[in-house]
Amino acid sequence: MDERGVATLTFDLPDEKVNKLSAVVLNELDKLLDDLRARLDIKLLVIKSAKKGIFIAGADIEEIRGLREEKDALEKVKRGQEVLTKIEKLPFDTLAVINGACMGGGTELILACNYRVATDSKKTQIALPEVNLGIFPGFGGCIRLPKLVGLVQALTLITSGKSVDGKKAMKIGLVDDCIPEGYLDAQLPDFITKLLAGRYERKNKIPLLDKSEFSRKYIYSKTREGVLKASKGHYPAPLKAIDVIERTYRVAELDEALRIERELFAKLAIGDISKNLIQIFYTSEALKKDDGVGGKAKPKDINQAALLGAGVMGGGIAWAFTKTNTPVRMKDINWDGVALGFQQVGKIYDQLKKIRKIKPAEVDLKMNLVSGTLDYSGFGSADIVVEAIVEDMGIKQKVLAETEKHVAADAIIASNTSSLSITEMATALKKPERFAGMHFFNPVNRMPLVEVIPGAKTDDKTIATIFALSKKMGKTPIKVGNCAGFLVNRILLPYMNEAVLMLEEGVAIERIDKKIYKFGMPMGPFTLADEVGIDVCYKVAKILRDEYGDRIELSELLRVIYEDKKLLGKKSGAGFYLHKGGKDSKKEVNPKIPQREDNTNVSDQEIIDRCMLLMVNEAAMCLQEGIIEKPEYLDMAMIMGTGFPPFRGGLCRYADSLGIDEVVKRLKALDKAHGKRFKPAKLLVTMAKANDKFYK
Repeated sequence: MDERGVATLTFDLPDEKVNKLSAVVLNELDKLLDDLRARLDIKLLVIKSAKKGIFIAGADIEEIRGLREEKDALEKVKRGQEVLTKIEKLPFDTLAVINGACMGGGTELILACNYRVATDSKKTQIALPEVNLGIFPGFGGCIRLPKLVGLVQALTLITSGKSVDGKKAMKIGLVDDCIPEGYLDAQLPDFITKLLAGRYERKNKIPLLDKSEFSRKYIYSKTREGVLKASKGHYPAPLKAIDVIERTYRVAELDEALRIERELFAKLAIGDISKNLIQIFYTSEALKKDDGVGGKAKPKDINQAALLGAGVMGGGIAWAFTKTNTPVRMKDINWDGVALGFQQVGKIYDQLKKIRKIKPAEVDLKMNLVSGTLDYSGFGSADIVVEAIVEDMGIKQKVLAETEKHVAADAIIASNTSSLSITEMATALKKPERFAGMHFFNPVNRMPLVEVIPGAKTDDKTIATIFALSKKMGKTPIKVGNCAGFLVNRILLPYMNEAVLMLEEGVAIERIDKKIYKFGMPMGPFTLADEVGIDVCYKVAKILRDEYGDRIELSELLRVIYEDKKLLGKKSGAGFYLHKGGKDSKKEVNPKIPQREDNTNVSDQEIIDRCMLLMVNEAAMCLQEGIIEKPEYLDMAMIMGTGFPPFRGGLCRYADSLGIDEVVKRLKALDKAHGKRFKPAKLLVTMAKANDKFYK
């Protein structure tokens, strides 16, 4: 404490990279607050962190993950509420100094302080991201935030989980000042002097509308409407957060308001959705640390790149390179193809400009990183070449063999193939060790997954380089084995094919799409087929059928739609649906698609089981064959690559929720009714006998 009566409380959790409000930390803080309360010489308490780039990362997620009983959850959250309320009720002012990430419980702690200052550092991000874990702020955040920044801002922050930087936090009234990081030590004393002298007056950021009951009801209603539109009603946490704020905003007694908050919090904390989302968080963190080779090789620096095949996909990959400020050279067989690649890069940046994610001047700099060619000029200086041409083994091998002659001896070559064998493709190369699969998903700017596929002779440095490059692009790389369809398409295509088989049986297109959408998928299988392209679906399904035999019962109707009727989907204006263009145009089933009257003998549950359990079965086969290392990684790949609903935790987690014995029972019934494509995988049968689960 200094001579002015300014005491400093510093968070610095030993042997940890971040500060967390764990049970141990809360207990220690509680005792310290009792000691401070008894002091008569303190005029101001400054709360800060000793960790660089981190204030407080929030509560201990592992402790929340372990909650199973409602009474334990109530006890846990009540403890946090009590300690933070002690900060609020200290007999002297408190000032939180935020220079780094301030998340969840950390944000709730600063809300319990009288004053807050933040720095303008890029690392200073303030958020209440609990909804991403299936819960909401439970340490008083739902009560204190609306009274500081107003209902609209509070509801936006809490229901979205999005962060704000120091400048935005000051603008909305979340912090009192935003100080340049380099001047924090120089300017903070001046702010403290103002506080001690009583010369600081906070600007009221509460809108007058918040005082009107009619306005408040409208705000709650519109927020619920927006949340339901975004979440489809599958995620209860943001809706429960609105309930808490609505029920507590006018409650005078803090204890009563905190009781309402913790009771609703406790119910969510022990629920399956929270457990699933927390597991996804942990898997995501593990994947961030995964280098693909277990530390056995260091990645090669990528300073220049080249692309084989421009077009929409090539343009998307070129854009990903420009994100990393890497010059990229696009080669195609004609200038129209090159132009299409440029258009695609420009289109993505136009979208980012519209939502103010990038400035126009930056777009010009990024676009200047892209160049085009019809020959191999410039390829000699490329550190990596990514192939994104037609999905044909013979053509790919021919082009790759030719490309190898024009690149540096240590250049890496990667294929963006979605289904063809990397090992077979590599036989056309003199140096197969520097070749691997790098499968992006379309659209590249929106899909976070990259499947990384080693061939039989691929070396560790190649894999380490592709992993590092993917992460630099903002993607999540997952290593998968070399097989037809790799992981995601191998699991997804049988599901899409099954939907067409049900259509052959007389189950309506719209009914199947609606049931699968209601299950939680971002779109139904027929809508997805039209988006991806029926030609692509059919070709990949054929590759899978050729590889896996009669386990893949290829739909004859799918062949007719593609080969005879020449329907490609959205890109040709018609597929399973008519695509007339325009956002408001109602989706109509294409009358050229043969449909019988809806077969009511197929129940809604059968539609779900035939689609989802077929994927579960294929996922189990991928695990038993070693195509992917862990069920957690498989689940993340399906969530990121197909939009499988995160609230269900992934395919393996979904199977666990049903019970593996129940999954096997249903698959056996489907096998008997519809054929051997439903025959349970050996892994599932073994697990069912042992009463085992994918997640222990």
